[in-house]
Amino acid sequence: LPHALLFAQRGQSILTLLQIGTPSGLPGVRDRMIPDNWSEGEEIWGQDYLATMARRLQSSGVTIQTRHPEAALAEQAIVSYSKHQPQVQLIALTTQGRSAAGRAIFGSVAEQVFASVPTSLLLLHPHKGEQTASGPIASASYQTIIVLLDGSIEAERALHEATSLAQEFSATLVLVAVPPRPGEEIFVSEGEQPVSDSPEEKAQLLRTTTGLRVETAATARDPEAFIEQLTGHGQGNLLVVATREQALYGAEKFLRHRNVPVLLLATYT
Repeated sequence: LPHALLFAQRGQSILTLLQIGTPSGLPGVRDRMIPDNWSEGEEIWGQDYLATMARRLQSSGVTIQTRHPEAALAEQAIVSYSKHQPQVQLIALTTQGRSAAGRAIFGSVAEQVFASVPTSLLLLHPHKGEQTASGPIASASYQTIIVLLDGSIEAERALHEATSLAQEFSATLVLVAVPPRPGEEIFVSEGEQPVSDSPEEKAQLLRTTTGLRVETAATARDPEAFIEQLTGHGQGNLLVVATREQALYGAEKFLRHRNVPVLLLATYT
């Protein structure tokens, strides 16, 4: 919620809290296995939970609304709601990351939402068993913002968004060069100059024009070690900014690291 609240405040947007209810009479589940008042009790609990979250967000200055859609699967409810609300600009989800077998990129719910809804996504892999604090919820802030650059136009837009965020928080901006997506490699003939600036050239320009602290890094073969290195140097409260197109090539590795949010920007942003 602190991360979602931040982006709602930045965009002066409505923050919608969804609590997915499970309809009674699910196929394949025998009625005798479910108490008669199970669905009603779940609905009451969900309403109370969202009401509590809304109260904790009251002091944020953001308009909060709660919704309680019903669906057999959470991803169905999220996708349906998003398609019927075209003004949705960002969907924030927690995810379990890639499974040990490597079958899922984000986890089943986020995977289906990613495949079905073209909007920007904010994904977070939380620590297991993490206790939620009580009291008012404050928006997140970032000390270090990592942006993935693959030479694409979309990555340039991600850099623009990351730079704006870094300026807002006086954060360190880290430009990480990642390989271009398969089929989108840029070939330069002998004697020709590359079309795009190198990450170091971009970094130098940003240092001059914004006054930000800007660092560069080569492809992070081990993102977890890379992130640990950053946090070990006091550059905590990280955010990774990438494009949706990079989700399959580069950004997915960062999703395995717990408690580091990844912002996947839609093409139109």
